[in-house]
Amino acid sequence: IKTHDKPTGRMMPRFSQIERWAHWTVAISFCVLAVSGLVMLFGKYVLLPLIGYTLFAWLTLVLKNLHNFVSPVFILSVVVMVPIFIRDNLPKSYDFAWFAKAWGLFMRNEHIPSGRFNGGEKVWFWGFVIGLTVVSSVTGMILLFPNFDQVRSTMQMAWIVHAASALLFILGALGHIYVGTIGIEGAYQCMRTGYVD
Repeated sequence: IKTHDKPTGRMMPRFSQIERWAHWTVAISFCVLAVSGLVMLFGKYVLLPLIGYTLFAWLTLVLKNLHNFVSPVFILSVVVMVPIFIRDNLPKSYDFAWFAKAWGLFMRNEHIPSGRFNGGEKVWFWGFVIGLTVVSSVTGMILLFPNFDQVRSTMQMAWIVHAASALLFILGALGHIYVGTIGIEGAYQCMRTGYVD
């Protein structure tokens, strides 16, 4: 989605430094968890035939430990990020109008008034950043600390829910990354520098 007019060169702040640090800490730790999780989930079927047992065993061991040690960083950074962004992500009446006209944004490059964050961003924040982080974190902690007298069925259910929520989270993140990089002109620059034209 392109901007309606040529850039003016006059820049205004959109994200503070603390907002950008919180976002990038969550984003980078999420990407590490996503890649390592996908390798643990699908690597046996996708990577093992390509790279062989020795390299796959080494890679999986490294990524499993990376997954276990980065997960607390992700959880803590989400805990820091949520209070920073929650006020601007509270649902407003104009969000319904945004959802009713959202396809116009993509089909006709139509601007829909939305406040600081639009309805789609608010769904991402509440459903994915908060909702799926809670689900993935709780089930992940059950798997990470199996010494709290969990029975095998609890561990199995936690694994299924963890994998399903993580895959849904990754799919949503791919959409978020697309829109925030090449999908909307200026969006990546805004989160990288904090300024928008």
